[in-house]
Amino acid sequence: MDNKKSNTERFVIPKTLSQSIHDYLRKSILKNELKSKQRINEKEIADLFQVSRTPVREAVVRLAAEGFVEIISHREALVKEVSYKELKEIFQVLGVLDKLAIGLIVGYIESSELTQLEKMTNRLERAYIVSEVEKFIELNYAIHEILWNSLKNKNEFLMKELNYCANQVKMCSYPLTSAFKNPKIMKKSMIAHKEIIEALKNRNKQKLETVVYDHWVPPLP
Repeated sequence: MDNKKSNTERFVIPKTLSQSIHDYLRKSILKNELKSKQRINEKEIADLFQVSRTPVREAVVRLAAEGFVEIISHREALVKEVSYKELKEIFQVLGVLDKLAIGLIVGYIESSELTQLEKMTNRLERAYIVSEVEKFIELNYAIHEILWNSLKNKNEFLMKELNYCANQVKMCSYPLTSAFKNPKIMKKSMIAHKEIIEALKNRNKQKLETVVYDHWVPPLP
């Protein structure tokens, strides 16, 4: 039996404490377990991970740089609150970036990906019909993330920027959920997703760019 390990197995680099704490806090924010304006208790996090406050502080500083938290003072950090105004601004940027992305990938979407997207769009429509707002939002972004992942080896920088913007939107759980409780906004989004699928099937770049851009301009309050 060959006991030799592959290069990949041999050189796996474990996460640092700071990275592990960063990932934990980031997921907690995205899942709304840490809510808008909630104070991040560094002592509690340090006790949870059984570490000093130093790696916790490093993780918080990184989260602040990524836009997830706001450092109020040397010893206090709050989960950042995103207003409707900020949400509109993020959507505006996403519209431009997503229009560019869809133009790059329209000719490269594989039939298996298209089948997956169509199934997910059908699930999205079922959530729309029964007004499952949170499920609708979850599926909405899952569909976009599949499309954006098609940018690998084409424009990875653009893919990262799109995912960054999407993560910023996911932090806006309250204004986002409130907005999608408006039947007009949900309907507009549903129609757009069905049009995206049809345009992808037809490889209609011009239609896709128009629909995708308009999709990110919901009539928020």
